Amino acid sequence: MARLDKLPPYLFTAIDKAKRAVMASGRDVVDLGIGDPDRPTPARLVEAMTAALHEASNHRYPCNQGSALFRRRVAEFMARRHGVSVDPDTQVLALVGSKEGIAHLPLALLEEGERVVGPDLGYPVYSSSTLLAGGEYAAYGLGEAKGFLPDPAEVATLIDAQTRLLILNSPHNPSGAVIRADDFRSLLETARGGNCVVSNDAAYIEVPVGNDRPVSLLAVCDATLDRVIEFHSLSKTFNMTGWRIGFAVGHPDVIASLDRVKQNIDSGAFNAIQETAVVALGEDFEELVTGVLEVYAPRRVEIVAALAEAGIEVFPSAGAFYVWAKVPTGEGSLAFCARVLEEHALVVTPGLGFGTGGEGWFRISLTAPDERITEGARRLRRL
Repeated sequence: MARLDKLPPYLFTAIDKAKRAVMASGRDVVDLGIGDPDRPTPARLVEAMTAALHEASNHRYPCNQGSALFRRRVAEFMARRHGVSVDPDTQVLALVGSKEGIAHLPLALLEEGERVVGPDLGYPVYSSSTLLAGGEYAAYGLGEAKGFLPDPAEVATLIDAQTRLLILNSPHNPSGAVIRADDFRSLLETARGGNCVVSNDAAYIEVPVGNDRPVSLLAVCDATLDRVIEFHSLSKTFNMTGWRIGFAVGHPDVIASLDRVKQNIDSGAFNAIQETAVVALGEDFEELVTGVLEVYAPRRVEIVAALAEAGIEVFPSAGAFYVWAKVPTGEGSLAFCARVLEEHALVVTPGLGFGTGGEGWFRISLTAPDERITEGARRLRRL
């Protein structure tokens, strides 16, 4: 079987097709499906980008690894924000969005038939990129009884001599669960002694629910010794999903391997966007991120209250801008979400789309305008 034939249809493409079919009938559809922020990129960053566009030097090929200025700013940011020390020359890599880096990592690490251990309930790119690299994806479970967190004992049973990558995701999409420092340490210990890289997808690390800041994987290890890599994104933090800029930080050899793959596939992130990211991660970070994220807490309160009125159970997550809720009727999650779209013209995401462990759950995104959140909440009360 060809590798492409092993891939399931991409979840959000299928959801968008179904949504458009309902819209074509003339109905008003409320879309609480994909996690794409509804508000614009902060004006301060748009201004920085506008200025950078007028610099002729930015119109040429960028440095594939990322500009020296961008990498220094990332290192400064990681130290200031997460207490992590990385060398900007050897431990930082610019990405065309974190999804790109995550998808290319298996190509950098795997030989044909080697193993990736990753979550059963998680971002579909983890398993699809493993398949495209010719690898085997071995899944560990993330269930309600475990608080949607990986069990180090279970993970240890899956790591063998052929395992080259352990994928973690904290804060977790779709549940919002956050791995604690001690659990990170236990998971790192399971991978030591072999040739296994430990990766954390930290795209939502700056989008916590409440005041507790999620911990970085690199904060609990020595990234000059441990074979680790962590992926960060500016997309959700600054309403920059369309800009495509992120970065990886980690062990020098792992960063170099990923960089080598990227040199043969892409030409780096546009310099003007890198210059804008330098501003975003600089001294105005706290002010900028507060302005971006302040909308999500009241939206969450409104959606959770509506679900409670409908008698629908919600997982009390600590991270990300989603609400992870239990299908109330005993239906499968795909059938439930299809019925909600058909009967209520409301888009929510089936948990099964994130893995078999998501069956019986659905995800609601808070990235819609306030008035659409209110209308969505009204429709949820009728479920």
